[in-house]
Amino acid sequence: MARHLPSDPRVVDEVFSMKARKNHEDIGWLMGMVATFGRTPEELEGFTWNDDNTINIKANKRPLRPLHPQWVYLFQLKEKQPFRMKSRWAVLSTSLIDALSDDKCHVSLEGLIFSYKVRKVYYTSLKRQKRLSQYPVAC
Repeated sequence: MARHLPSDPRVVDEVFSMKARKNHEDIGWLMGMVATFGRTPEELEGFTWNDDNTINIKANKRPLRPLHPQWVYLFQLKEKQPFRMKSRWAVLSTSLIDALSDDKCHVSLEGLIFSYKVRKVYYTSLKRQKRLSQYPVAC
């Protein structure tokens, strides 16, 4: 099975498309969380927000930073968090998986997480290259 790596614009389009579907706003919100933080719904369960738009999850000692910080604002992840989320998390997670598997959606859960991981490696490499290029090389 070939892995499909959705582009950033494709991810943004799919999140907004999901949120626009009738009765899918909460599912679109969870999709945005997965895309922004690169974790499965199970890993995100019970997360807490920090003031700097990072989140705390059980599996990490350090806060998770969004790969694209602007997505927290763009998808309104803090402002539009679903009501009574803790009691609905399992249903919401299952609904996301079901919604991503239908023909209307052009990304998969695995694709969202894989694209996050690839971009994180790529962006980290670029930052490191930029830092290293600030130091002159002695000949």
